[in-house]
Amino acid sequence: MKKMWIWICIMLLVAVGIYVSFPAEKLIVERNDKALSANYSAFQEINERYKSDIFEVSLVARVVVSSAASPNPIRIFSSVNDQLILDCDANVDENTKFDTRYYKIDKAGSVTDSLYVAYQGYSEQFIDGFMVYTSGKDAYYNTWPLNGDTTRQRVVELNDDLSWEDERLEAKVKAVKASAKYYFFSTALKEDVWYRQVYFYADQKWYLLWQKTPGYTEVLDEDSARRYRNVVFRSGEVSFEIPKNVKLLYFHQQEKIKYYHVVGGGHGGFSVYNWRGLGFFETGIAGRVFEFMVPKLVVEKEKHNGYKPSLYTVSEPGSSTNLYHPAFYHSPNGFSFYAPQAKELFLIRIK
Repeated sequence: MKKMWIWICIMLLVAVGIYVSFPAEKLIVERNDKALSANYSAFQEINERYKSDIFEVSLVARVVVSSAASPNPIRIFSSVNDQLILDCDANVDENTKFDTRYYKIDKAGSVTDSLYVAYQGYSEQFIDGFMVYTSGKDAYYNTWPLNGDTTRQRVVELNDDLSWEDERLEAKVKAVKASAKYYFFSTALKEDVWYRQVYFYADQKWYLLWQKTPGYTEVLDEDSARRYRNVVFRSGEVSFEIPKNVKLLYFHQQEKIKYYHVVGGGHGGFSVYNWRGLGFFETGIAGRVFEFMVPKLVVEKEKHNGYKPSLYTVSEPGSSTNLYHPAFYHSPNGFSFYAPQAKELFLIRIK
């Protein structure tokens, strides 16, 4: 025990020595004293404090947790009534890690309704005007996307006693695929037995057909509920290329610093000396030019990608990079969404 405490003291002394010998200031090797051009002095960061006579910027969603298990914690998909639905991970702690919050966005870009879904063993599927809650038991649906009604409506179950012959089952599945307005397959495990579930909508009702299988059966994309969800935007998307609808106008160098790229996958990382500064961009929103600024930006150009600019942010000299992707979704209805990182989503529209 005594030796362990000695080693801990030695490690602390080494850490203090490194901090004293290599403060953040020594990681800045050069500064640029050139003043910023007046052409860019009015550019602002995109956040709740953005001020404009033309545009209104508001924070519409923020999540707490973003991880490798959920790299895109905010998603947007199109829905009925010419509206969009925001799908946000509600993870705050262990008790909420599978919960979800949904928001409706109308044609004007306004939030008209929201729904918090606490995970209770169900998976909710959006099928046009319906939310179908699938499970190994007690499946149900509601019409929240269509009219805001969250009343549970029972799914009519077929062959729940497993009395149907295989020939009758296969004939029914074939008929469902040929004529049902909506259908999708799912799998369920009950008491160590696997089942294929066929959900379908006919005669203004949702049905569930049970079919016992020898083991787990993979659901093909063409038969999954995912095919009914048209996702138009995801936060946290990564790309080394600037989107075609965004233009980097100017990069103002402020200080040349040392920073790191963390490669991952057991390959470690490497250090870089490069300029950090302010990036000035523009995009189009509702036919108007929208200008914005990004601080703590570094721009790298490498031979392997044809010297196209790759964008990163570096919070402090000596820290590692975060890939910056100026991701926008421009709605045809005249408003836009912007996600500077995986955890935040901003709404931008004309006043």
